[in-house]
Amino acid sequence: MAEIRFDHREGTGKGREYPVAADQYFSRRGGKFVFLNVNGNAELCASYSTVSGYATCATTNAIFGWLESPKDAAGYNAWKSSSTAAADKCFVIYELDGVFEMPYVTTASITATQVGLGAGIVEVGTTYTTIQRCSYFATAASCCLTIVDHDRTNQTAFVKVKPEVKQTGM
Repeated sequence: MAEIRFDHREGTGKGREYPVAADQYFSRRGGKFVFLNVNGNAELCASYSTVSGYATCATTNAIFGWLESPKDAAGYNAWKSSSTAAADKCFVIYELDGVFEMPYVTTASITATQVGLGAGIVEVGTTYTTIQRCSYFATAASCCLTIVDHDRTNQTAFVKVKPEVKQTGM
């Protein structure tokens, strides 16, 4: 069976290149949602709160866009940015209506009843094993994404960034 490519699925793909923060790990087996830090460098969105280790995206400026990472590092399923901030640049899709496919948490099963509901970002692993996933949440404070479709067989979700958490720029 072929490997699923987690990526931009619908929309214009509007974006541009941005510098990447130091030591960022982007797995081809996970999502690649980023925010722009105070220096304007793209950083992988992590689990934002300590509430069960899941993302809380109730504030604005939580997600800027989706980073298209270069080729994996030799021997790994991920790409690592330079240890010097802004030494690397990557294309970031920042359109609001874009739909992106990413893995769903492995501890639960995605269902058709979750389409139209909210999801949060769940980051698991460290360094080259870091994988960004999404998970359904019943509370709005934990939801920065909206599930617009799903693939139950492959446990993936097609998601959009909620307008109220979209980072508007630097």
